[in-house]
Amino acid sequence: MKKRLFPLFLALLLLLSACGAGVGNSASAAAGDSGSMPDDANGWTEDASADTAESGADFSAVRKNAKLILNANLTLETQDFDKASADIEKMAADAGGYLESSSLSGDAGSRHASYVLRIPQEKFEVFYEQLGSSVHVVYSSRSSEDVTEQYTDIETRLATLTTKHERLLALLDQADKMEDIISLENALADCEYEIDSLTGSKRHYDDLVGFSTFYVDLEEVQTLTATPAGSGFGAQLTQAAKTGTRGLVDAVRALIVGAVMFWPVILLAAAGGGTVAVLRRRRRKTREAEQTEIPTESSYAETFSLYKYQNRGACPRF
Repeated sequence: MKKRLFPLFLALLLLLSACGAGVGNSASAAAGDSGSMPDDANGWTEDASADTAESGADFSAVRKNAKLILNANLTLETQDFDKASADIEKMAADAGGYLESSSLSGDAGSRHASYVLRIPQEKFEVFYEQLGSSVHVVYSSRSSEDVTEQYTDIETRLATLTTKHERLLALLDQADKMEDIISLENALADCEYEIDSLTGSKRHYDDLVGFSTFYVDLEEVQTLTATPAGSGFGAQLTQAAKTGTRGLVDAVRALIVGAVMFWPVILLAAAGGGTVAVLRRRRRKTREAEQTEIPTESSYAETFSLYKYQNRGACPRF
């Protein structure tokens, strides 16, 4: 019995050793690749930040092999809302991107639209400039996130798990005992689950890196807002006040629409509240009337007699 199990135990031991060696080699390879990069290659080839770039950063200078997630936020104004909206969607399609989501609110003359656009990363700069030149820009910012380390880690783990999966399959072909087969099949199931999970994460990163995200707010106005010079404290206050005013207007509109939509419920609630108030008032008056005794002639006589009895023989005081 022990002699039969020995080859299987030996094979499992070799498998574990190979997996450890694979992880070590992969990690060494990843470290070697990162070590071979120039000192200034932290996501940018110039003086830009690796994790986040403020407004005005040049994304064309990104490291060639970096995995960067690019985002942009723009607030636009227009006096021709229909044309500007159509132009934004057309520019996105011409750039090879697509509209992920959109929303529209407001009445004619004061409409507001929000767009989430996905644009190929290589077209980021071109599309950013097209938006700025075709529609009046009130506010704009852009940022980047370097996910190279996370992406490399996923690739390394996938390579290790793939090797482990292949060797488990080889062991399963050689196993002839039911308990060994069941054990190996369970190990294979766990390995395949991890591979599927990591593959999904890698696919998600591929989508975020391959397509940059533009968050665009388009406002219909009668007069275009003068763009504040610079990006100092005054410009930030102006933008904050504008955003707060728009949020207040949207909240009031939503409140009015909700009141109109649910007016039967509001009417019933008001009627019920009024009925409860009337009943409580009546009950309180009844209770007060019961607690208050009205004096009668007999009570007056009894009180006067008692007073005379208590004060008999007393001399009047002057």
